[in-house]
This record gives sequence, C-alpha cells and structure tokens, in this order.
Amino acid sequence: MSDRPSLLIQHLPGRETVAAGVWVLHGSAHDPAELAGATHLIEHLTLRRCGGRDRHALAALVDRLGGDVDAWTGAESMGVHLTTTVDGLADGLELLVDAIAAPSFDPEDVELERRVILAELELINDDPTELVEEALLLAAWGEHPLARPVIGSADSVEAMRVADLERHHADLVRPGRLLVAVAGEIDGVAELPCLARLGLDRVTERPELPALEWSTGRRLVTRSWADQVHTRLGFEALAASDPGGAGLSVLNRVLGNGASSRLFQRLREDLGLTYDIWSGLALRQPGGLLEIGWACAPRLNREVWDLVLTEVERLPRDLEPTEVWVAKEGLLRGLLMDSDLPAARCGMDVSELLDRGRRFDLAEVRRELEAVGVDEVRELAARVLRPDRLAAALCGPDGVELPG
Repeated sequence: MSDRPSLLIQHLPGRETVAAGVWVLHGSAHDPAELAGATHLIEHLTLRRCGGRDRHALAALVDRLGGDVDAWTGAESMGVHLTTTVDGLADGLELLVDAIAAPSFDPEDVELERRVILAELELINDDPTELVEEALLLAAWGEHPLARPVIGSADSVEAMRVADLERHHADLVRPGRLLVAVAGEIDGVAELPCLARLGLDRVTERPELPALEWSTGRRLVTRSWADQVHTRLGFEALAASDPGGAGLSVLNRVLGNGASSRLFQRLREDLGLTYDIWSGLALRQPGGLLEIGWACAPRLNREVWDLVLTEVERLPRDLEPTEVWVAKEGLLRGLLMDSDLPAARCGMDVSELLDRGRRFDLAEVRRELEAVGVDEVRELAARVLRPDRLAAALCGPDGVELPG
C-alpha cells in the first residue's frame, strides 16, 4: 500500500502481469455545457500522439507492451490504462503519463479525431440501444449533467477549437485532479521519475456535481427502420457512497442480473417473450439508478411491460432466502475472480477511494457482502422498486406507444 494520497499501489505477488492506470477526476458530466464532450475528445487525443512520439512510434510501443493499452471517458472520470508484464511496467507508466500530461493538440490531429467522433455520433443515432439509454437518463435525471451523453453533441463537438481544448486539458491535469493505481508484483514503482510529472503529492479532488432530482419522466424515440421495441425502466437507487450498496447488488442480481433471476426466468425461460431481459445499476456520486431493459416485438411490448411490473411489485413481498443465497454466492465468486486480475484490482481500489474514502480490502468487501440478509434486501426492494416513481424510455418503429 502507498501512503501518497494519489498513488495507489497493490502488491499482488506471484503474477507475471501488472496493470496500471491514470485517472483524471473529471468526466463528461463536469464539462461546461458549451464544451459538452470536450473531455471525451481529449481522451481520443491521448493515445494518438503523445510525449513527442509520432503515431507510428506510439503504436509500436503499444504493441511491444502487449497491445492492451486503452483510454476511456465516463461521466465522472477519464483515464488511460494498460496491462503488461512486470518488465514492461516502467515503459508502460511512462506512456500513460505522457498520454495524460502531453497529448497532441496539433490541428490536424484535432480535426481527425473530431471527424471520428462525429462518425461515432452517427452510429449512435442508428443504434436503438444507445438511443434508448440516453432517453432513459433524460427521463430519470432531466437536464442534470449526468444525463448528458459522454460524447457530447454534433454541435458542441463541431464548435470546439484547439485553444478551447488546450485550456480544458490544463484544467483536467492540474495537481490534485489525478490519481494513479498500480497492481501486481511491483518493486520500486513509487520512485519512477515519470510519476513526479503528475503532482501526486496533492490530495485528490473530485469536482462536485449538482444534486440529483428524480423525475418520473417518459421518453419516446421513434425510428422508421426499427423492427423491435427497446424499452428501459428506471428506478431511483442509491448513491455510490451509500453503505447499502452491497444489499443493492444482491437485489439487482435477484431481479434481473443472471440466469436464475426473476425477470430472465419468467420472461425468457417460462414465456419466451423476449430474447434477453436484464437489470443493472448506475451508481454515481449524487445518486443512482436501477435499470431494467429488454427488446421485443411491438405487439408483445405491453404484455412484457405488465409482467415486468408484476415481478417488481411481488419481489418485496415474496423474496425467498434461497434467492438471496444464490445471488450472494455468485457475487462473492465474481468478486474473488475479479480480484485475481491486476486490472480489476486497480479499478476496485480507485472506486473504493473515490466512492467510500477507503482503500480496497478484499476481506472487508467480502464481509459486507456476506452480511447482507433477506430482510435488508426486502427493505431495499420496497424502497427502490416503486412503480409510482418509475421513469421510462422506449425506442421503436413509427406508431409505437409507451405503455402506462
């Protein structure tokens, strides 16, 4: 473990692979409205050219490290990460630091990545699953920045100038805004000179987001070419820092996150009304959302909708201890398998620090999950799964209607 506030080191002996990442504690939701998508565009530039390397030299380095190098942008953070072998860690961290601290803002690079993102926006506009996810966030969270697409809009991306991006980047990488996580069989990583460039002796700062106000909105998106109806239901859940997160994970598993879950067994296995149906969690700093999603033929959507709400209303009343036991067993084994992977350990460490103000401790997280009982899950189900507080979105062919 590291005692530096922004350098998280987990020693995992006996492994040939190591993982590392640099997190920028600023995501798409922190972008000013007029620069919506700026963080995502900068992320695209991080691994185009950086640290004086042209794109061919950078590509060769990525391939030498094993090719598992990537950048990403989320609603509350952005970053770059890699997995490589122990002997490649020094070169790998040098690359990550360069990618964050010294990406290219050459006008040609900016224009190329702008075109790539505009093409990505066109793909999203043709993808009903993307459209309905965006619509659900607007239905549940209204105009809150967390409901804004990570990628921004065509108008905001077109309007960004090189100078805007350079100023935005300077704000992203200022001291206190960066966090490095490393996991594996590591010796001497804290002394690597490249890390000094990131100002890791400052306490990490995550910008505050406005409070979330839950909305029971309804959003309908139609596309003439659509064959199926894609539906999403949203329920107000817990913030990422809430100590009830373990219980909520069990509830989600029982409801729709697994082959034995109620929704999958009833709608897919018993009735064959949909190819897939699932539930998932989106837990953020100011609040959270539990989501149910499915796709089916338009003529069946009302029946599926009603059956889903029947299962939602039943669950707090007739939850069985066996269901909780199966859910916990699956979650615990998944936790153990993930914790064996250096890349997953980096993410766990960062999430625990940002969401709960503590380092990741496998034994402690296991104890919290094992302590979840039937009564806790019932109480959470009654509090979260409220049809009267439902947000909903639908994407389907012309003429389709939102039930309810």
